[in-house]
Amino acid sequence: MKGIIASGFGGLAAAFGSAVCCSGPLVLASLGLSGAALSAWRPYRPIFVVVAVGLLWLAFRMQAGSHSESCEAVVEGEEGSTGGACSCADPARIRRTHAALILITALSFLLLISPRWVPLVL
Repeated sequence: MKGIIASGFGGLAAAFGSAVCCSGPLVLASLGLSGAALSAWRPYRPIFVVVAVGLLWLAFRMQAGSHSESCEAVVEGEEGSTGGACSCADPARIRRTHAALILITALSFLLLISPRWVPLVL
């Protein structure tokens, strides 16, 4: 589960990096500061977008894979006997992880499309 959330936050960080190049100078200029240095990141925006989408896709794939492996019966060493033990993932934890990924994806989407909506707000 830690890898899923780490991948999701990596996607969010990459989306933030793509937003900084385009919206950052506009926000800083509205505050009376110079944002010229942030516009140097503009050529790298497509790379940030691809990394963000890729990491979010990876996070959702990892979480989908954890559903299929969530409950496997443990077979004892004796002939024909199966153990009652089951290594199940907590369903509430799976739901929380999925909700966190959806929230991270929504925030990433807002950051990725920020060059479109930030000029309308400021």
